Amino acid sequence: MDLVDLMYKYINKFINAPKLLEELKLVKLENYDKEEQDQIKNLVKEVENITKTIPNEIDEVEIQRKEQAERLALSLKKALEKSDLEPKTEEKLKKQYNSLLKEKEKTKDGGKLYKTLFILLTQNDLVNKYTSSMNDSKLLKFITKYIYVPFPPVLTQEEFNNLVDTGIKENKKESLWRLAFNYNRKNKDFSKIEDYFIEVRDDYYLIELVCAVKEDLNLNKLAKKVIDTNDKDFISKCVSYAKKVGIIGDKDLENLGLSEYIN
Repeated sequence: MDLVDLMYKYINKFINAPKLLEELKLVKLENYDKEEQDQIKNLVKEVENITKTIPNEIDEVEIQRKEQAERLALSLKKALEKSDLEPKTEEKLKKQYNSLLKEKEKTKDGGKLYKTLFILLTQNDLVNKYTSSMNDSKLLKFITKYIYVPFPPVLTQEEFNNLVDTGIKENKKESLWRLAFNYNRKNKDFSKIEDYFIEVRDDYYLIELVCAVKEDLNLNKLAKKVIDTNDKDFISKCVSYAKKVGIIGDKDLENLGLSEYIN
């Protein structure tokens, strides 16, 4: 798992080439058999050679990443300025805001250096061997260690739904929210996640889901599901929280048939 985690961290730009090389050299070889140890040693040599011969550069992707982080940080800052946030909501938003600020200042790899190491790591036989060995529970835990990565594992809708079923079975609401966020704008159907949050009457995670993947949700259908619960307390909490975080205005609520639940 060390190798899989390092690959995932690098391709999603949580670490740069120097850190990748440093961490690869710290991999405990005694945890692998002789053939695998040789493969790891060869991988270290390849990464070392690449980092010595290919300079890093700030490319368009990195520029866009910094701009996006700036926009998200500004949005979270505005949300935090609201005085009526619940303590757990405020704590979560602060954590996300501080994380974004730190992420924005990190030095990331770009250009040819990043592309070369990306191919090397994602096409490495040993890395792929351990990637494919994970069951649904381990894969869900692996993916949801991070939030909104550009390169999550490629999954079919069926494979995605299997992870959702695992999260529901293990009652991992935060993991389900993170799973959806990681696959935002990647042609995934999040119906099973929204249905679960509605079934357990969790207004917090349902509205956080809307915040994270609003573009991938059918808000009209979602609003109807919420209304069909006939649970006025739950509906009112959903409406109230949606307004607090600023994702839906009074006009939107009216269009969605939720205006009567505005406090």
